[in-house]
Amino acid sequence: MNKKERVKNINEYKKRKKNRYRKRKIKRVAKPILFAFPVVLIIIINLCGNAIVSNYKYEINTLKKQLRKEEIALDGLKMDKLENSSITNIEENAKEKLKMDYPNESQMRYIDLKD
Repeated sequence: MNKKERVKNINEYKKRKKNRYRKRKIKRVAKPILFAFPVVLIIIINLCGNAIVSNYKYEINTLKKQLRKEEIALDGLKMDKLENSSITNIEENAKEKLKMDYPNESQMRYIDLKD
């Protein structure tokens, strides 16, 4: 039904007015929702991004702590290696633990390497 046409039936007129009111009501409700949806979406994306970043920061800190523990253990092993590789410690371990002693003159044999 065109707007310029005359009203022939009162029911048609009421129906047309009612439909026009419904369209206005839908537009009035839809506008704030359509404006709020992108804002809410941006907020959710930011929150998810911050959650991911904080999770990665937590993992980095955990890995740093673990690396520090491993470095301390490595330093301890290096100290043990240096302690066990010194000549005096080797000699003491041989005498005390293995009951070894220097050879006597009768136990020594000399080898001639000039040939």
